[in-house]
Amino acid sequence: MAVLGPWMRAAITLGLALAVAPASGLADPIDPRVTLLDRDASHARLWFWTLTVTYSVVAVAQTALAFTLDDRGLRTDAAVGATTAWMGVGGMFFSPVPRVWRAAADARRTGEIDAAIGRAAEAEHAATAWYNHLIVGGVAVGAGLVLWLGYDRPISAALAFAGDLLGGEATLLTVPRRAIRWRDRPVAGWALTPTLGGLHLVGFF
Repeated sequence: MAVLGPWMRAAITLGLALAVAPASGLADPIDPRVTLLDRDASHARLWFWTLTVTYSVVAVAQTALAFTLDDRGLRTDAAVGATTAWMGVGGMFFSPVPRVWRAAADARRTGEIDAAIGRAAEAEHAATAWYNHLIVGGVAVGAGLVLWLGYDRPISAALAFAGDLLGGEATLLTVPRRAIRWRDRPVAGWALTPTLGGLHLVGFF
C-alpha cells in the first residue's frame, strides 16, 4: 500500500487536472475574431515581405542585366523589365496591406475588436479594389507597347505583357481577405414585416 499510495494520489491529481482544464478553457475562450485578426496579420506580413523582396531582387537583377548584356535588344528588354519591377517595389510601399497587422495589434492593445476588423477590411478592400487591376493592366500594356512600337520587338513585348499582367494579378489575388469576409458575412436575425394580414415575424439568414 505504501507503493500504491503515491500512484493513487498522482492518478487522482491527474484526473482532477483533466477535469478542471476544460472548465478553465470554457471560462476564458479565445474570441474567434481575435484568431481571425491574428491569422490575417500573419498572412499580411508574409504577403507583403515576400512580394517586396521578390520585386526588389527582380528589379536589381534586371537593372544589372540592362547595364551588362552585350546584346542591345536584350539590354532593352532588361531595362523595361527593371522599370516595371521597380514600379512593383514602389507599389508595395504604397500598399495599404500593412494596416491589416496594425489593426490586429490595435485589437490586442485596446480590445476594440470590431473596429479593428473594420479597419483591416477597409485596408484589404483598398488593396484589391478595381483601380489596382487597372494599374496592373496599364503597366502591362505600357511595357508591351514600348517594346513593340518603340523597339520593334513583338515577341519580347508579348512576353513582357503576359508576365507583368499575370504577376500583377497574382499579387492582387493573394491579398488577405479574412476581415472582408467576416465584415460582409450574412448575419442571421429577425424582423417584423407589415403585411395585409398584420405584422409577421420574418427570419433572415
